[in-house]
Amino acid sequence: MVSAIRQLKQDVISACRILSQQKLVEGFGHVSARIPHSDFFLLTPRIALALVTENDLLTINLAGEIVDGQRPVPSETWLHTAIMKAKPELHAITRIHARVANMFSVTDRILEPVHNHGSFFSGGVPVFNTPDLISNRKLGEAVVETLGNKPAVLLRGNGQVTVGKSIPEAVMMAIYLEEAAEILYGALQIGMPIPLTASESAERQLEALPRVDLERAWNYFKNRALGNRPIRRR
Repeated sequence: MVSAIRQLKQDVISACRILSQQKLVEGFGHVSARIPHSDFFLLTPRIALALVTENDLLTINLAGEIVDGQRPVPSETWLHTAIMKAKPELHAITRIHARVANMFSVTDRILEPVHNHGSFFSGGVPVFNTPDLISNRKLGEAVVETLGNKPAVLLRGNGQVTVGKSIPEAVMMAIYLEEAAEILYGALQIGMPIPLTASESAERQLEALPRVDLERAWNYFKNRALGNRPIRRR
């Protein structure tokens, strides 16, 4: 179990570096990962993700309380707590601030898929219409309801949340979300976008991210963000 938690911590830090390198977060954002076979999860503290180390990570219970760690919690800890509690099948969450995707949260234009990697957002990305920070249980539970069974939710004027059954999956959903927003935005500049149908999206999802390609993408983005540098502990 100790080695599994150590690997989980390393993966959380890798996620932090990837999201930073991809400019999906800058000074603000957070990542969480469920500790297997427990009611606890790891959460990045109130520190820019590019600067977080393994020793900074917090262990949180499903009541939103710190059970291990010295750093201050993010103001939106309830966001992670609510999702982790309501959706035991999910094991990782990213809270990001992708700029193009953010445009779709403040307009009436639905962020819908028009290319293969966007297929995961079939039917459109839901929007949580309250612009407040998710700083209490009620707001956290409301985000869960808006998210439903989707891999992402837009927070009106306030960034995005992506989820996954693993850290790599949640990170790739964050990358693909912004990619989908960029391609749809570009298409709107030159003509009428042609969204993928539900059946097209289902077929494309199977092609876009089987397990072997999830690992392939994760390793690529991790190497790009980290190179051969070890994740330093302090």
